[in-house]
Amino acid sequence: MTEKWIEIEQMKRLTMDNVEEMGMFSLAHNCCYIDENRNTRYRDFEIDIDARELAKGLLRELTEDVVSFESDEDFDDWMGCCIGEDGICTPRGLIATFYQNLWAMAELREKLKYYEDLEEQGRLLVLPCKVGKYEKRLVDLEKAMDKSTLYDWYITSVTQTDTPVWTGEHIEELLNDFYVIPKEEE
Repeated sequence: MTEKWIEIEQMKRLTMDNVEEMGMFSLAHNCCYIDENRNTRYRDFEIDIDARELAKGLLRELTEDVVSFESDEDFDDWMGCCIGEDGICTPRGLIATFYQNLWAMAELREKLKYYEDLEEQGRLLVLPCKVGKYEKRLVDLEKAMDKSTLYDWYITSVTQTDTPVWTGEHIEELLNDFYVIPKEEE
């Protein structure tokens, strides 16, 4: 039997860490990231700043809001409220939406980076079908098991107290262990 393997092309890496190696396209995919302290950061060719500090600076410059926060969590909650109250109809609402997009983009970038790192290490497994779904495959009939082998397997898979019938559990176990090929009519 001739086996055919499908070659999977490695995807082009989108995530990078060094801004000096980035062009505009790469920067667009890497301008938001999560630092070693799990803080969201924004960077471009000129600056690298904490996303909260960037949003607070924009609030000071573009709105009349004079607010202070006891913690980062208080600021995050307040930004969420601004989205709910203002939408994108006010400068404050736009800044809150921008801030939300910064941390969402940073989280997506880190997840993509994780998968790209796995792929580079040869540890990313791409399955040909959904997990838990059965698929049809070509099987080399020369390597297929005969009826007596399957019978022996069945006998050893049930105990003396089992009812000697094919239960749904036995069939499920059989399908997990073997490819079932209907017998060709002669």
